[in-house]
Amino acid sequence: MVKLRDAFVLLTVGAVLEATVVNLVAPNLQLASRFSRPFLIRQSGNLLWGHGPAEFIKKPPGSDFLRWTTSIPNGGLLYFRGFFNADRLLVTSTESLKAVIGDNAYDYEKPSPVRQFLVRILGAGLILVEGDEHRFQRKHLLPAFQTKQIKDLYPVFWSKSRALLEALEAELHDLGSNGSVEFGEWATRVTVDIIGLAGMGRDFNALKNSDDVLVKNYNELLEPTPANAAYFASNLVFPQWFIQALPWQKNANLARITSTLKNYCIDLVHERQDELKSGRATDKMDILTLLIKSNDFKDSELADQMLTFLAAGHETTSSALTWLAYLLALSPSIQTRLRSEIRSTLPSPSNLSSPTPTAASIDALPFLTAVTNETLRLYPTVPVTIREAIHDTAIPHRDLRTGESVIQPVPRGTRVLISPWAINRSPGIWGEDAGEFRPERWLTSGGVAGGPGGGGGGGGSAEKVGSVDQSGGLGAGSAYSFLTFLHGARSCIGQGFARAELKCLAAALVGRFEISIVDGRREVEPAGVVTTKPKV
Repeated sequence: MVKLRDAFVLLTVGAVLEATVVNLVAPNLQLASRFSRPFLIRQSGNLLWGHGPAEFIKKPPGSDFLRWTTSIPNGGLLYFRGFFNADRLLVTSTESLKAVIGDNAYDYEKPSPVRQFLVRILGAGLILVEGDEHRFQRKHLLPAFQTKQIKDLYPVFWSKSRALLEALEAELHDLGSNGSVEFGEWATRVTVDIIGLAGMGRDFNALKNSDDVLVKNYNELLEPTPANAAYFASNLVFPQWFIQALPWQKNANLARITSTLKNYCIDLVHERQDELKSGRATDKMDILTLLIKSNDFKDSELADQMLTFLAAGHETTSSALTWLAYLLALSPSIQTRLRSEIRSTLPSPSNLSSPTPTAASIDALPFLTAVTNETLRLYPTVPVTIREAIHDTAIPHRDLRTGESVIQPVPRGTRVLISPWAINRSPGIWGEDAGEFRPERWLTSGGVAGGPGGGGGGGGSAEKVGSVDQSGGLGAGSAYSFLTFLHGARSCIGQGFARAELKCLAAALVGRFEISIVDGRREVEPAGVVTTKPKV
């Protein structure tokens, strides 16, 4: 323990000395040599940790970035100091975002400490690999996520949506006339089942098994508790060798859970390979089968992809579905309007003899699309993400004095923050009602689902509509106004899957049940360790 104590002392003393020099001896030296004056707008903050808590400790995540974006005049970039007063840039405009995640996406990577920690949970799949490896994986994974493949999965989404209703009805029946259920747990279980069938051709039956191993492991790992939040934050702020050396029970828990999940995915890959060799799985169309048939990935790489799909594929939609239920519970008139649209168009999800609706019939419901889009806008699954420049690059932004576009050099090693939470709720992009749940902003005057136009602050009325698309991806006049799935080469490859799954689940849930909050308007706050989840 002496060595561990000495290491901690050295880290702390070194950080304090650096912070002291930066803050007291030469507070503007870094700015003068590396960044232009027009966007030094943040004070240096705390002597030791600067404004670091805003990156991933402040709750709701991204809330400080939204406050800065709206209260501090800026032309697309804000400078602040993170933990140990390291340089940070926050990207705030669609023009600057396009340069970072669109035009020059491969000039940036997730910082190595972030990747080294998250790879234990998500695997070395598409989300975490970089450079040429990312290009290779994305190219060879794209065929499994094409529109046709997603359309073929709608029956899976709908059948599991029906199974969710059966499970909820059974629990409510057991609880009696005044019974109520905690929906977040059920959202996790149904999305685990869906990613199992659609991603791996395996029905985990989590809806019927309250002790499902996968659900228990992911709940333990990702539950938005203060202990989990502290553990994840510590691994991102301090060297991982240091955190792993601490006598912290969370270290043993992480090792146990990630080992279980990794072995589970390896077994899945081997079982499917055996089934294909024996001719027992030739008709399967799940993602794992398609990837094995492509012969583009090694067994270990397939296991990593399955880890990624398991975590990202269920956690994102589970969170979104829970938020959708919460928002509709707070907005009875919107819930009633949505239910009317669903019941007038789709067959009853409670009637097992009724036909399965087609993908076209579900996608043709404009208010359903609007509600799901608005939920994804207000509660992006990942509210803050970070990139690091791997070589000298540049970001355009607007000069506050002249309004002209200027180029800001960005030195190698600079960390750049992107906040879907701040962009998706920016009044400058979405209008003064940006923080409100108003699905109508996604409808044209003719009631067609699309994206609100007008740019600037024109994201308000239904009459002001620019270019639209059925996914709502154009946001308030620019693709970069809606960042829930990011954009460009690093955009979420599974966004079509997630949107379709969410619409099916929402249509079944709202078509069958009236949703309300048991404790009235009890405050629910966004929390979580990797994704944004509701916490009472």
